[in-house]
Amino acid sequence: MRAGAAERLRERLRGSRAARFSFALRRLLLRRPTAAGVWGERAGTGAGGSPRHWTELAQVQAVINRRVSGDPDVNPYLHFLRTRLAGRLPVPRALTVGCGGGELERGLARLGFATEHVGVDVAPGAVAVAVEEARKEGLSSLRYAVADADALRLEAASYDVVFGVHSVHHVARLEHLFEQVARALRPDGLLYLNEFVGPSRFQWTDRQLEVVDGLLKVLPEPFRVSVVDGRVKRRARRPTVTEVIATDPSEAVRSAEILGVAAAYFEILEVRPYGGTVLQLLLEEIAGNFSRPDGEGRALLSAIADLEWSLVSAGDLPSDFATVVARPKPRAAAGT
Repeated sequence: MRAGAAERLRERLRGSRAARFSFALRRLLLRRPTAAGVWGERAGTGAGGSPRHWTELAQVQAVINRRVSGDPDVNPYLHFLRTRLAGRLPVPRALTVGCGGGELERGLARLGFATEHVGVDVAPGAVAVAVEEARKEGLSSLRYAVADADALRLEAASYDVVFGVHSVHHVARLEHLFEQVARALRPDGLLYLNEFVGPSRFQWTDRQLEVVDGLLKVLPEPFRVSVVDGRVKRRARRPTVTEVIATDPSEAVRSAEILGVAAAYFEILEVRPYGGTVLQLLLEEIAGNFSRPDGEGRALLSAIADLEWSLVSAGDLPSDFATVVARPKPRAAAGT
């Protein structure tokens, strides 16, 4: 990477261990890519008992917000409402595929998003949580049901917006799902995805892992201590496909194909990549260390985020996460 980026990082991280990290990061930025060892994150298990997933860090969420909306205080969903649905709210009917515990629907309901918003999920326990939380808040516009996205059957022209948020990468029958969604959207309806679109079955690239390993070598040790078992994280490792399937048979089953398959059924209006290629792997099991009240963790995390985005912007690394806005192609919308 360019020396100018490294110099900006050095200025930001002046002082103590952060300064030493900055100088080490500069060497990493200027080094040519080489063949890396084979490591990787363990199949996205959410860091086991870790109190902090990488996206739960407020600083990371601000980074994602800025990359998607241009404003650290405007999240991707609010950006979608403002740019694509201005003057159309409340929409008559919306659907979330893979709603989990219903956090997205509740957040949108508080904004008066839809007259009716249906959430479906394959996990009965998650649906029960969503139902109960909606009841507690008195959100009468929300409806929930147990349904498998791989076998979903939707009524034609029945929804104005369909969401897939961190759920579509668990779907094996992508063609079936997108055909059903395209059929179910009304003529002016929109599909909104916020998804992991990185390597299927978490088969991280050598370059991706090389960068993460290089950062772990220069990151101060207190920030590398696992919040799960107390061990110092020294490198990531690439899981075998068998390991991923053993953890969750649906995990990232066809994640790398999502954008391509979606394009066969939808006109893609926008794709907004937001990285995660380095941050997700690096912060697994250690994200909580960066939530300290002192400024050092913030400075280090800012430097790492800047490095990731520089590499993604230069084409040195792909973006593993993206938001997508799309509308059905005419033939798909007609069910032909």
